[in-house]
Amino acid sequence: METFSLLLKSLDQTITRESLEEASDAAHSVARADCPRLIRENSGILVSRLPQDEARTFQVALAGRGYETEVVADAALPMLHDSYQVQRVETREEVLVLTDSMGRERVRPLTDLVFIAAGFLNRVEFKTEVHERLEYGTGYKGMPQVVTHRELKEETEQIFRMDFFFWAEPNRFHLHLTKETSIFHQGTPIRMKLRGAIDRMMSDLAKLLPPERLNRPMRDPSLPLVYPSPVSYENEIRWHFHRLKE
Repeated sequence: METFSLLLKSLDQTITRESLEEASDAAHSVARADCPRLIRENSGILVSRLPQDEARTFQVALAGRGYETEVVADAALPMLHDSYQVQRVETREEVLVLTDSMGRERVRPLTDLVFIAAGFLNRVEFKTEVHERLEYGTGYKGMPQVVTHRELKEETEQIFRMDFFFWAEPNRFHLHLTKETSIFHQGTPIRMKLRGAIDRMMSDLAKLLPPERLNRPMRDPSLPLVYPSPVSYENEIRWHFHRLKE
């Protein structure tokens, strides 16, 4: 069965949880309990995988509350390519040079560059904590025994990411920065704590493309925006690609 998504007409739209919950009553596939997640992940693509009649009904319900959306077939929405991680980016005359941690260079002409996205985003990781304790009376002849207990804990880490999209294959490369790692722009090392250096890199690379081929933080690095999840970050890129296709 063909399914559909609801796209916001503008990324400046802010939908309240109450309005979304009320409108969701018109779509059987969207529960009120889903609304906090939809708001958290919303970056242009509000909801996906709805039957067409539910998507249309949901659209009307949202319009009645002042939110304009567009119904788009999921099959028509651009999917993002797999990405290759690099550590260094340099502009040299009319080319972009992307270098991975092994020193392998990819030289791409600037005319092949389609889109640049960047931003800070929250990533949830699951880490195992190991705890050991002595238990008495359980070992050989009542000797104490070391018992190991493993606990799975959920942690949210803020990272910085920048993606470069090209017309030709490989179509996508990305920089990935955490508090433990470094990336390099024009040979200058950049750490997570060096926010000014990150902003300067974004501003410098933003000059390579017109504004419609940049995501929101690339257009304005000072924007106080942290994507709540990788899904939210990628949804905005897909939203932009849909607009460019139009």
